[in-house]
Amino acid sequence: MTPSKSQVNKAGKALRRWAVGELADEGAYRDALSVLLAFRAAHKDPLTKANMGLRSMVRTEGCRVEVSQRLKRVPTIIDKLTREPTMQLANMQDVGGCRAVLGDVAELRRVQRRLIRNRPPLRMNDYITAPRDSGYRGMHVIVRYDDRAIEVQLRTRVMHAWAITVERLGGRLQTDLKSGRGPQPLLDLLEVISEAMALEEVGQVVDTNLMDRMTELRHKAVPWLR
Repeated sequence: MTPSKSQVNKAGKALRRWAVGELADEGAYRDALSVLLAFRAAHKDPLTKANMGLRSMVRTEGCRVEVSQRLKRVPTIIDKLTREPTMQLANMQDVGGCRAVLGDVAELRRVQRRLIRNRPPLRMNDYITAPRDSGYRGMHVIVRYDDRAIEVQLRTRVMHAWAITVERLGGRLQTDLKSGRGPQPLLDLLEVISEAMALEEVGQVVDTNLMDRMTELRHKAVPWLR
């Protein structure tokens, strides 16, 4: 059975306490985990519908594009609860997510406009106009399918290449670089690389100052790039 909102939030609090070592009752942890698994599973069918809808919108806009979907992994959900201690699990809006990787920013904005016309968004985060501190760029739109919040991510190929590279590097270093965690010299380098890639993507020139800064930061980040 799908757990209630109060059951989900109670489970989220227990899982957060378990993750930080404040809950020693293994039975309570297992009960909370089973609620989380049921809550996560409830996003499966809405996510499939969101993915199909996104594919349809991309085709209508005449774009050739990669579309994918995923349910957030359980360790990642618990990690997010730990990083954001005031968040209620039932309010987590990216348990289910799908992504379109488009050819350029113009295509991305066309799909974005069609998406928000078809599905009035619960929330939008424009990380293209205002990138994250880590340098991450993309458009995130939270929409509702079957009373479940689903996150739709729109990226260009350039934005996606940066994100995938950073995720792989973060996996090797066992830290979430994309969320701004990790050695500061490396984070600074990744941010500057993202800035340079964004300029080149729209046909602008990467100036000498930015190139010099990138070279300087790369020397400082060498221990984590080996």
